[in-house]
Amino acid sequence: MQINNRFSLTDMRKSAGNIIHRGNGCFADIMSRKTNAGLDSYISSEGKPRPDCEVYGRVFQTTMHRYDTRAIKDVETEKYSITRREGGYLCIYEKARGNDEVFNWKLNQNDVQVDEKTGLKFLINDLGCGLFNMVVIDSELEQGIKEALGVPELEEKPLINFTVRQDQKTGIRYITPNGFESSGGQIIMDKEAREKLDSLAKEYLEQYPNLVHSYEEAWFHATFEVRGLTKRTAGGIMQIGPNSISFRNKDGINGWTCIFDPKKWEELKEKFDRNNNAGEESKEFWMNLCKS
Repeated sequence: MQINNRFSLTDMRKSAGNIIHRGNGCFADIMSRKTNAGLDSYISSEGKPRPDCEVYGRVFQTTMHRYDTRAIKDVETEKYSITRREGGYLCIYEKARGNDEVFNWKLNQNDVQVDEKTGLKFLINDLGCGLFNMVVIDSELEQGIKEALGVPELEEKPLINFTVRQDQKTGIRYITPNGFESSGGQIIMDKEAREKLDSLAKEYLEQYPNLVHSYEEAWFHATFEVRGLTKRTAGGIMQIGPNSISFRNKDGINGWTCIFDPKKWEELKEKFDRNNNAGEESKEFWMNLCKS
């Protein structure tokens, strides 16, 4: 176990833009380096293996598919651009995001997964170790993919190895890989979710003027709050990750980080969710839990 009693906000902001720097690999270190980036998933953006996963490769699955990749045609819809890339990839772009590529799909058999409880459809590239790319298939995108592939229907299967969850406060849904819930998963983004996250981000800016200095940083905290990995306290902001719990005081200067064995995550996450008194801001309180 390692305890950092104090960290410098200046040092944190210097490191935030240095994506190459890996730090000590703990959640708090990654959070510190990403706060200005507004990134949705610290795990996928960092491209790092989980502490309990020694093998990692950003390689798409290449199982047999039923679609004729040579016949893919470019399709434009109101919200999406769908194009073909060499090697049998279907590239999906969301126009509202400045035509940024949102999904690069290797045409595997039965890649469309359907969550039985919500009816949501997903394209998921499971990269292993809690890392994945996904896009929600709405009716417009589904029709566009069918047209691009020249097929009347898409192959579907029940959602496996992932769970759709919902934040009780905002109603925002997110999806996590089973067994890697500590990664936070990815938010299922739609217009309503964006509006609610925007409102949360503004709350962070108002509540912690000495701690949160940009809208991007506030948005970043908001996305982690929705996924249950960040919570606001009277004195600051607390965060939990796969192997650490951290507290940043609202003065923007003081804070601490406690490193723990990833095997204790579920136990500590339960304490993190339940504890709602001033003691939760105490490093001694968490140090005793982490080493017990």
